[in-house]
Amino acid sequence: MRIPKDSFLVTTPIAHRGLHDAGLKIPENSCAAFARAMQEGYAAETDVRLTRDGKLILFHDDDLFRMTGKKGKTDDMTADELSALRLGGTDERIPRFAEFLEFIGGKIPLLIELKPSGRRKELVCKVLETLQNYKGEFALQSFDPRLLWQVKNRAPQILRGQLGCFYEKFTPQWYVVKHMNLNAFTKPDFISYNIADLPYKPAKRKDTLLLGWTVRTEQEYDRIKNIADNVIFENIRPPKKHI
Repeated sequence: MRIPKDSFLVTTPIAHRGLHDAGLKIPENSCAAFARAMQEGYAAETDVRLTRDGKLILFHDDDLFRMTGKKGKTDDMTADELSALRLGGTDERIPRFAEFLEFIGGKIPLLIELKPSGRRKELVCKVLETLQNYKGEFALQSFDPRLLWQVKNRAPQILRGQLGCFYEKFTPQWYVVKHMNLNAFTKPDFISYNIADLPYKPAKRKDTLLLGWTVRTEQEYDRIKNIADNVIFENIRPPKKHI
C-alpha cells in the first residue's frame, strides 16, 4: 500500500459533500459547506462532473431538481446556466471546480469523486489539468473503473480509489462495482464502500485501505469504526486520529 500512514485518508474523517447542514441552511457541495469543513478541520469529499459546454462543476445528482428545484439533467446545462441556479433555497450557487480549488487553497484535504460520464477521457483530462498546479492534499475516486483506468495511465502518482456498493438491480456495470472485478487492472490505492453493505470480503483486501460511506449517526460510526479504516460522514463529528 502506497498510502502513507499520515495521509488524510488514514487520519482525518471526510465530510460528505462538505460539512453541510439543512437546519442551518448550508447545502451540500456549496462553498458554505466547504468553509465549515475548513473551520472544523475535516477533510471534504465532493463530486466533479462535466457541463454540456465542457466545464467542470461540483454537483452530485444527474438531475437538478432535488438541489435546485429546476427540472432537467445536470449534464444538459452549460456552466453559465448552472451558475444562475441556487442550491437548496439559499444564496449558494453551484461551484466551478477551479474556483473551488482556489477557495480551498490547500487548507484541508480533498476527496474528489469523478462522476460517471460518457465523456470519460475529456473528464479525466480536464480534472488532471485543473489539479496540475494545486498544492493541497487530495485523492480521486469513482464508481466507474474506466475512469480510474484513465487516471492510472495518465497520472499514476495520484492516489485513486474504487467506490463500491450492492445494487438493487442487476446490470453488468454494477456487478463489477459490487465485486471489484477490475481492481486487478485499475489497481486502486483504496476502496470506498457503502457501510450498509459492510462487512463484505471483496471490499477489504490485504494492504488496501477501506473507507466507509456514508456514516450519519453515532451508532453507525460505532459499528463501522472497527471495519473501515476511515469514514465519509454527515451530521456527526467523528474523532480525528492522532499518529
